[in-house]
Amino acid sequence: MIKKYDMIRFEKSEEKITKLITKFGGQPIGIKESKWPISEGWDDRKMMFVGQILLEKGMLENKEDLMIYIFITHPDNYEDDFFDPDAIEWDSGENAVIIQPLEEVYNEGYLKGPTLFDRNNERFEYIPILKEGSDPEFITRSKYQKLDDDERSRYDKLVDTDKIGGTPNFFRGDEWPEGEWKLLLQLHCNFQPFVLNLGAMPILFVFISSDLKNAGLLVQC
Repeated sequence: MIKKYDMIRFEKSEEKITKLITKFGGQPIGIKESKWPISEGWDDRKMMFVGQILLEKGMLENKEDLMIYIFITHPDNYEDDFFDPDAIEWDSGENAVIIQPLEEVYNEGYLKGPTLFDRNNERFEYIPILKEGSDPEFITRSKYQKLDDDERSRYDKLVDTDKIGGTPNFFRGDEWPEGEWKLLLQLHCNFQPFVLNLGAMPILFVFISSDLKNAGLLVQC
């Protein structure tokens, strides 16, 4: 079984978040302005900050606390029809995941950059409420197709959640990055209190390497 933390709901923060916690929206806490990712395809365009994940020691077999920041090239508001298809591709230059050991995280004040918005173009910060659990080991698409209906239903019910860790629920073929990786985040973009305009029915996957030194993301839609 694979350890996971299901995000059972999001709580909207009524105050500006200043603690080093897992959150979505707002501004990233603890990175320098110089580390804010810039789009490769659009001159001087800052990527949108999606969220930060505090990976506490042991959550994914990590031996130290890590803070992980997620960015993606994205529209600026709900009415904006901008979309760069490279934003959903692995290692495309239009998304970025930054890993920092918690001991190297410094709060130098609040950065200002593009961040999450809702369907009213309001910008809030959201704290996921986590529930620890476990997923079955990953089943390849070819093996999945050989399962009977009940087995498929049980597997899908377990892995098709918004979560940190666990087993990815690919539906557009098995898209593990090349090498040894773990799932860090799985998020159904269309069913959140904030907007992630990444396709018709997108699922965002963030992966972290087994040595916990590299990370990246892709979207299946």
